[in-house]
Order: sequence, then C-alpha cells, then structure tokens
Amino acid sequence: MAGGNCPETPRQKMIGMMYLFYTALLALNVSSEIVTAFVKIDDSIKKTTVNFAVKTRSLYGIIDAKAAEQPGKYSELAKQAHEIEAITNKFYNDIDRLKLMIIRESQGPEATFETEIKKKDDLHAATIIMVGEGGPKMGDSLRSWLENYRKLLLDQIIQDTSLTVYKNIDKNLEIVDQLDNKDQPFKWEETLCRGMPMIGTLAMLSKIQADIRNSEADVLEFMIAKLEGLDIRITSLEGLVSSPRSFIIRGGKYKSYVFLGARDTTMRPTVYLTYQSPFYDSVVVNGEVQFKLRQGITYDTLPLDEKGKGIHERDCGSIGDFTYGGLIHYKSNRGDMWLPFTSSYQVGEAGFTVSATKCNVFYRGLDNPVEVAVSGYPKENVQVSITPGATIRPAQGGGYIVQVPQSYTAKEVTINVSVKTDEGGKNLGQKKFNVLNVPPPTILVAGAYRDGATLPKAALQRNPFLDAKLESDFFPFEGVKYEVAQYDFFYTVRGVTNKVTVTGGQFNQAVLGEIAKMASGSQVSFSNIYYNGPSGRRQTNGVTVILQ
Repeated sequence: MAGGNCPETPRQKMIGMMYLFYTALLALNVSSEIVTAFVKIDDSIKKTTVNFAVKTRSLYGIIDAKAAEQPGKYSELAKQAHEIEAITNKFYNDIDRLKLMIIRESQGPEATFETEIKKKDDLHAATIIMVGEGGPKMGDSLRSWLENYRKLLLDQIIQDTSLTVYKNIDKNLEIVDQLDNKDQPFKWEETLCRGMPMIGTLAMLSKIQADIRNSEADVLEFMIAKLEGLDIRITSLEGLVSSPRSFIIRGGKYKSYVFLGARDTTMRPTVYLTYQSPFYDSVVVNGEVQFKLRQGITYDTLPLDEKGKGIHERDCGSIGDFTYGGLIHYKSNRGDMWLPFTSSYQVGEAGFTVSATKCNVFYRGLDNPVEVAVSGYPKENVQVSITPGATIRPAQGGGYIVQVPQSYTAKEVTINVSVKTDEGGKNLGQKKFNVLNVPPPTILVAGAYRDGATLPKAALQRNPFLDAKLESDFFPFEGVKYEVAQYDFFYTVRGVTNKVTVTGGQFNQAVLGEIAKMASGSQVSFSNIYYNGPSGRRQTNGVTVILQ
C-alpha cells in the first residue's frame, strides 16, 4: 500500500503479497507433532497386543495340558476354546487386511506392511475405504464383525450379565454412535476415520485388535475358572499380581497387589518379592514341580492389606522395562505351599503435543482453536493454562479455544500442560505461540476503487464513503469485518493545502463540496485513516485516486 499521498510502488505490492503468502504457509503447515503422537500410540498399542497374544497362548497351553491330563473333564473346554481361537484369529486378520487396504489406497497397490508409510497425514484414504460413497464401505463390515464377535462372547459363552468379566468385555467391544453431535453426527465407523489422518485410523484399528485379544484372554480365564470352580482344590491356587497401571511416567510411583487366587479369607500368606532374575528355584519331586527361594537372593517381604494382599510400591525414577517376581508362602492343611508369581511394568516419559488447529500463530481478537494431546494419562487428569492476560477454555466437541484480547501487548503467549497424579500434580512442559494482529484491510474508495485507481467523479458522488475490507479467503479470517473510524481529506486552494478530518467512513458535505470543484486529472487523497477491527483500533496507509 502507499504511504501518504503517494501511489503504491511495485516493491510495496510485492512485499504485501509476500506477507499474505507467508501467513498462508503458517496456516498450511500441518503439525507433524500430532502425526508423531499417533505413530507412538499405534506402536504402544501393538506392543500391548503382543503381550495379550502371549497371554492367550499361555492360556491355550494350560487348557491343552489339562485336556491331556484329564480329557473327561477338560476336552469340551478345549474344543470350545479353540473354536474361539479360530474366530478371533480370523477377526484379527480381517482387520489387518483392512489396514492394508487403507495403506494401498494412499500409497499404491504395491504397498505392504513392511513398506514405509510416507503419507501418514493422508486425510482421505481411510475415509474412502471405510465409509466413502462408491468405496468398499469396509466400515459397515467392521461394525458387523465386531457385533457378531461381541455377541458370541457375551451371549453364548458368558451369558451372566452381572459378572465383572461380562461388563468388561461389554465395555471393551462397545459400539457407540455419535449421532447426538449436531455439528458432526457420526456413526461409530465414521468416528474411526472422518477428519482423521490415516495413521490415526490405523491406531484406532490397532486398539480394536488389542481389545479383541484382551477379550479373548478374559473369556478363556472365565471358562477355566468356571470349570475349576466346580472342583476347587488347595493345589489349584496361584499367585496373582494386580496393578492399576502397567505404564508409569518417570517420577511417578508403581503400585501393585500380590495375592493368592481362589484363596480362603482366613489366609495370611507371606509374600517374597525380588527384581533379581531368576526369581525362584524349582525342583521336580515325584512328578510334581516344587518351588523354593533362591540362595543368595535378597527378597522383600511385602506388607499385607486387610484382605491378605501383599502391597508392592516402588518409586520410578528410571526409564525402561522392569520385571519382578517371587514366591507366596502359605501354610495349608497339606503342608507348606510355595506359589510363584511374576509381573512387569514399563516406565517412560510423559508425551504431549500442543497444536494450533488453524494457524501456528494466535491473532488478537479472534477465537484461536488449539488441540492438546497427552499420552499416558486420562483426559480428565490433563490441566491446561496460558499466560495471564490471555484465556484458554474447552471448546465444544473437543480441543480448546485461546483468546488474546486487544489490550494484550506481548508478542507471544505460553500454554502450559500439566496432569493430576496420585502423588499430586506434574508439569509436563509448555509451548509458545507468537501473537499477531489481524492483517490490516484494504481501503476502497467509493466501495470499489483501490489506491492509485482512476475513477469518474460520479462514482464518488453515488457512493460517498471509504470502505475497509480484508481481500483474502485465508480461512482463519473468515467473517472478519472492519469499519473506517476516521480519516483526513486533503485539498489545495491557491497553493495552500487544507485538511478536513471526518469521523466514520462517509464523505461529509465539506468533502463532497471540494470534490465537486476538482477537475479531471485531480488527485483525491485520504490519509491518517483509522479503522476498527478484531485487534482493536488501528491506523493504516492512505489512499489516493485520480479523477477521470
């Protein structure tokens, strides 16, 4: 734009265009932090699924061993268990094939699971495969698979709705539509893909696979317990470990309970625990495995709660995977019993991302949407704050809205992320964002003519006003409005320059009277222009037009 009464030079026009281009680049710079967070979440879920698979293989091994030892009692259980195994494996593999369909839609028909995914932020591939019109509608198939699998486990195997295992599986395999959301009424299958990068959909599908393996293990344990519950013997006891969490943020505390399964309420066992592997010795006596404490190993004796559970607590200051185990000693009417147990947990850093949804900067006077993602903690434990003077509040449908008032003069704000923990609060970190004013508008004479334009005098008389518009379709500024608050009109009489100061954007009688006297080729200049916008009252460059 031009300064004073001078027309805008080509260099000034170029600088103005570069500013708008730079601002657009900031908005289009899709944050890689969200994509990276989804990758980490997907990897973590896959590791969890592997652990569940190991657990189910162990349970099938137990069932097969019991069927070999006592076929009359366990053969029907083994048959039913392996039917569940076959159905579960097919469901799991069908989801793997669905993942590959999505990857190939994005990467090409030659892509495999071993091929590096280069378009993790692809917003279309998953939607096309899952719910897109003209696509294979695999979302409908996935829904049908899950409904049938859930019905098999709950209605045919467990049946008793009052049992905890029934409620857990019912919740894990639940299908919930979001049709009550007026802005985005999505069916369950749409929530897995619409508006989500491809790696996010893959992570959601990995979670379903993890839920399948977890539910499979729960059903197998239920089937074994149901059959053995008819013939409980003291020798069927086992050492169990229960922990609220198996992933601990560094600096937190790991807590677990170690106890006897199918125990008598009068049992007061002694629990020996160590982190030194192997955790115990074993010998075979008359075909029966007997366990004993290892010589030269230091064991901790756990305190017991009122129910006879050993309480294990440990401060977690180091990152890594930790495995512990030991023996539970109990004096029964058949003599001393030593029952083994092992468990593990993982300690890692808390991860978080803060990403501005529309731009990588905040604008004064606008609603600036922000997404905050924290790994390792439930959403309700996440706490978000911002530099005093600015405000941040939860947004409808998720995320947050940051508002920076016109009076805020600093050039940046800081968003702080913390979480509530059992030990109090923990600060995870912060992220800074630059603060800018909304770009100045273009001043138009008679509603249509830019600085330096030539126009008929009649146009000024038909539309006697200055208008302020942001001539950009840059999406963060949708709906932004300006109004001219004040300007100075300059004219010359007998070599003397005179000024008329006008409030508002309309031409008053004095301005119109002087314009009426001007001849063709005269310059009509407006300077010291002030406008009101989202970022407050600001001054912008003047404009000059030439009469035809």
